[in-house]
Amino acid sequence: MLSSAARISGAYALASVLWILCSDWALTLVPGGDGQFVQSTKGIAFVAFTTAVLYGGLRREFRRRAAVAADLRAARDRLEQANGALQSLVDHLPDVFLRTTLDGRVEMASAHCQQEFGYSADELTGQSLALISAEPGGHERFLAALRREGGRVNHHEVPVRRKDGTVVWMSINAYLRYDAAGQPVGIDAVARNVTRRRALEERLRHLAGHDALTGLCNRMRLEDRLGHAIRRSRRDGRGLALLYMDLDGFKAVNDTYGHHSGDHLLVTVAERLRAVLRESDTIARMGGDEFAVVLEGGVDAQGAAVVAEKLTAMAAAPYPGITLGVTASIGIALFPGDGDSTEALLRAADAAMYQAKHDGKNRYCLSTPPTDAPQTGAAAP
Repeated sequence: MLSSAARISGAYALASVLWILCSDWALTLVPGGDGQFVQSTKGIAFVAFTTAVLYGGLRREFRRRAAVAADLRAARDRLEQANGALQSLVDHLPDVFLRTTLDGRVEMASAHCQQEFGYSADELTGQSLALISAEPGGHERFLAALRREGGRVNHHEVPVRRKDGTVVWMSINAYLRYDAAGQPVGIDAVARNVTRRRALEERLRHLAGHDALTGLCNRMRLEDRLGHAIRRSRRDGRGLALLYMDLDGFKAVNDTYGHHSGDHLLVTVAERLRAVLRESDTIARMGGDEFAVVLEGGVDAQGAAVVAEKLTAMAAAPYPGITLGVTASIGIALFPGDGDSTEALLRAADAAMYQAKHDGKNRYCLSTPPTDAPQTGAAAP
């Protein structure tokens, strides 16, 4: 299709050629005209003719351009109205809305960003998502997840760093945005703050496996870890020990000082256990005043007895505000000699603990003593 300039130029050229070819012949028909008059008339007629041609072409072109400009202004107004309506919509969402390019540059942000991220929509627009990402390479992994899931993800949780430096967790629903040719050009996402929910879930997970009073593992977590320890020991051919400890005199503390003092004593015992034992050892409160410890790393009867002596000495140390004596009776069971399962080891260690109590308390007892070692060991006075 010819451009406007080409059409006007062509019309002008055609008119000029026709005038050159026909004007001399036409003027010869004028009666009584001398040469100067003929030439002047010819020039004036040429100017008038070409002016009319140019005026008509330019007038038509200007009208066309004015109509196009009017259409563009109307389209721009409609686009601005649509963008305004979209911005109003996203600003009233209860969650964060972000529109970004594929490389993570923010093109649109909702007003809710101020509340969740500490950045206003204007501050975020034009910025990279790296400004708020709390994990390196987070956007690349998110984009990979979008493509892997067919261009849409739901409940994708990511950590976000607020303007004040604190980290919050956001659950994102997002989809890829495509152009007319079907090529991805950006991402639209809605994000909701799930920090409180994650903290609650983590708290519930912790409580499910830990004692609420002391923070130690509970019986369920102890049995789970003991099972894993048995499998590792069986695979590596190395022994492990289970120590089952019961406090002597704890009931008298409760009866004399009240349950609050008894709880404080249990917390103190838990703190002392953590201080005496290794980080790799599993410590659990089994209920009441009973505790259990799993010792891994090829522990034998002699090594377990050394630890038991430390624990009886620890338990017998004075407690603030309590004048009654408190000691510990400990039963020791070894894998694989005293049992090859969680249940068997727990039964063996529990039975050995009651044997220690029967033998006088404040001591430890091996479930199956080696031939060259005593079955029980009393704590040093």
